[in-house]
Amino acid sequence: MTATGAAPGKVILFGEHAVVHGQPAIACTLTDRGVASTCTADADGPRLDMPEWGQSVRPATMERAVEAVPRAFALALAFVGLPPDAQVRVTMEGNLPPSVGMGSSAAFSVALLRGLAAFAQRPLTDDALLAGATQLEGVFHGDPSGLDHTTVALGGCVYFCRARGDAPSVIRRVPLPAPVHVAVGVTARAGNTRQLVSRLKARAQAEPRAFAPVFDAIGALADEGARALEAGDWPRLGVLFDVNHGLVNALGVSTLACELMVSRARDAGALGAKLTGAGGGGAVIAVCEGEAHARAVASALEGLPEVRAFATALHA
Repeated sequence: MTATGAAPGKVILFGEHAVVHGQPAIACTLTDRGVASTCTADADGPRLDMPEWGQSVRPATMERAVEAVPRAFALALAFVGLPPDAQVRVTMEGNLPPSVGMGSSAAFSVALLRGLAAFAQRPLTDDALLAGATQLEGVFHGDPSGLDHTTVALGGCVYFCRARGDAPSVIRRVPLPAPVHVAVGVTARAGNTRQLVSRLKARAQAEPRAFAPVFDAIGALADEGARALEAGDWPRLGVLFDVNHGLVNALGVSTLACELMVSRARDAGALGAKLTGAGGGGAVIAVCEGEAHARAVASALEGLPEVRAFATALHA
């Protein structure tokens, strides 16, 4: 028996870090970057192979495991009702760069759950998939905002604000009248999302009067960004990107590599550019005037040391 599951990567358009502090954010899935799982019956299972990342793991209980992937694998098996000694081998493959702020852990979680649920012949509803992905993302990030796995599970362009107190999460799709052509540059990242979020949270708690207005401003930009996206106003979207990047930089999560990528994209004529994801290096996204322009901006980004880049289009 063979079963499969898949999930796309994502880019955050507005609201990184501020979304953890109750502000709205917007993210969009990538149609050409993602992760797929193939689950096959295997008497030597359970086993999880990730050949592109050079890993092969067995599941482990939360009490024994130190590494996140074996813990997440164990949780995924239990969530879909498979026993700890299930005779299944899972192979994960994809073209989504890990640990750069493009939703690799969320895509891993959703693709793994979809594949194992299909293998167990227990299809997951959207709500169940989100609940399972929340558990797995908790292994990787501790207290995830919910933005990444919600966007990856639902697909398209998503406006998200996490639950606060008695107020439930706000989740709605953002309609796009046309594809948004973008260039994405990627470089190595110092630290992971969990570490970067924790450091910023500690700084914000120490200086709430300094950081709270910045989070509020980033949240306001997400609302303005939704209007620009819905109107297909890409020049305004670019301006909002630039402002959002300045605010994220003020939070202290940008790096020299990010600043060089943003500057190079703007010099190449991008309508606007910003860090996307948790920062510390990672990825930058630039709004472009069309497919050819996006390819030209991506080419310009690849002229920087240790930067990989690609052009893509974002769809609703």
